[in-house]
Amino acid sequence: MNCFNHPEVSSIGICKSCSKGLCPNCAADLDHGLACKNKHESQVESLNMILDKSAKAYSAAPKNIFIAPIFYLFMGLVFAGFGYFSREGVTGLPFVMGVGFIIFAVVIFIRNRDIFKATKDA
Repeated sequence: MNCFNHPEVSSIGICKSCSKGLCPNCAADLDHGLACKNKHESQVESLNMILDKSAKAYSAAPKNIFIAPIFYLFMGLVFAGFGYFSREGVTGLPFVMGVGFIIFAVVIFIRNRDIFKATKDA
């Protein structure tokens, strides 16, 4: 592949922003990729920042799979407890809602765990 701007010169890589071949005179090395000199450097820096933040978020995923299920389980216990100790007992709406929240918490936990395992194995 030859340089986009200098077709007679062999390229040393491609711009991470526009995917054009670049020669040593046209390329700006940004440690995590090449960019068109004085043209796409800020876009490539932005792409690198997005990739770094995505990697950090992905590494935190194992901890985050528990947050929603714990919240729904807590809300289910609160509603079920309130409904159980109220006048209506187990037939009242708060108790039924609480059981629904608890079931939803279990389903969400299983689903999140399976999705995380699938992405981890891939």
